[in-house]
Amino acid sequence: MATADARPAGLVSAPGRSWQNAVTYLRDPLGYMTSLRDRFGNTVYVPFPGGHGFVFVSEPALIRRILVDESHSFVKGRALRAARRLLGDGLLTSEGADHLRRRRLIQPVFHRTLIERYGEAMVGAAERTAQRWRDGATVDANAEMTRLALEIVGRTIFDADVESEAPEIHRVLDAGMRVFHRFLLPGGELMWRLPLPATRRFVGARSDFDAMVYRLIRERAGASGGAPDLIDHLLAIRSPEGGRALSDEEVRDEAVTLLLAGHETTAQALTWTWLLLAEHPAAAKQLCQELESVLGDRPATPADVPALPYTEAVFREALRLYPPVWALARIASQDVDLGELALPAGSTAIMSQWVVHRDASNFAEPQRFRPERWIDGPAPAQGAYFPFGGGARLCIGERFAMLEGVLVLATLARRWDVRPLDRARRIDARFTLRPRGGMPAHVRAI
Repeated sequence: MATADARPAGLVSAPGRSWQNAVTYLRDPLGYMTSLRDRFGNTVYVPFPGGHGFVFVSEPALIRRILVDESHSFVKGRALRAARRLLGDGLLTSEGADHLRRRRLIQPVFHRTLIERYGEAMVGAAERTAQRWRDGATVDANAEMTRLALEIVGRTIFDADVESEAPEIHRVLDAGMRVFHRFLLPGGELMWRLPLPATRRFVGARSDFDAMVYRLIRERAGASGGAPDLIDHLLAIRSPEGGRALSDEEVRDEAVTLLLAGHETTAQALTWTWLLLAEHPAAAKQLCQELESVLGDRPATPADVPALPYTEAVFREALRLYPPVWALARIASQDVDLGELALPAGSTAIMSQWVVHRDASNFAEPQRFRPERWIDGPAPAQGAYFPFGGGARLCIGERFAMLEGVLVLATLARRWDVRPLDRARRIDARFTLRPRGGMPAHVRAI
């Protein structure tokens, strides 16, 4: 695959020097990408330093072609190559035949019936959060949702309480995010080899984190009894020839992907959901009315989800406005003809959920929080809504995340009114879409 800058012929180029584009992007990636679409339409070439220019694509039909129809002609972008240093070669970061093999082996682990068994753990964690809050107190809603989501993945992956491991998990996440963008800059790969303080902190945090994960896997492998968790299923996977299909390192990589990526993205989605509900009291009231009507005083279960369409719509709408993964990148491994756009081998296409989800061409009143659009309105065009990606690389945990989001909201929203403070809207768009400085909020019992 070509490594030099690959600019598609005939495509308009964004003005400005490559270094100016890079600085503007790093200062405000969401605003910069929105301005690209507003100024140049659905496709534009953006020069970046070191021959790392990219094609910014905002047309849903083209996004579908890249993610679904022509997915075999692309590999993942530089961001996930950086993530490999933390996640390893798991399903999220693997490519080609290795990715296909892993997905075929792991897919049964995420069957609907297995995922629904984890509903009790999801509701239990949300109940403990509800019991911990105090009427009139101020909490960090982001920290609370992160703690809750981490408890859920700990129970469903390892059948263990990982709260004591939370500082180690947060340390490796924070260290990874501090060095993440360096990999995306020209010379970023070289910076990993330099003895920089941030790099040393990341390497040390990764080593300690791996020791913790391998210990949890060994403890689970040696345990007996109890309901099977995700690690049990990963350890039990067998190849058609009868041997173990996943090595210890492969089990580690999949467990780490589920533990880190799984809890981080859902936690951020739930955090932004509280902000949106606080800003739209009519939607919050309708949500509570549905929960009261369907559940009364009893706990929610996975069987209740079909009867909670508005609750699910609230979560889907939050994913539209504040997608935790706010951009995807794909690198063409060969020349790709997409009809109105031809991408030469080596060119990078970037597609932003933040931009496409908020485009009036794709959604009526795109800046408004309108959960009812997912119940009464037409389905969005393919490629216009992709919080979980799409095609062969569609997030394998989509069903898990949606079930978790609905059950957590069903448990907390009927008991607590969460009111984020004014400064809670600041956005940190480094890796996932986080609230900068957390999300301080008042909680009041309903």
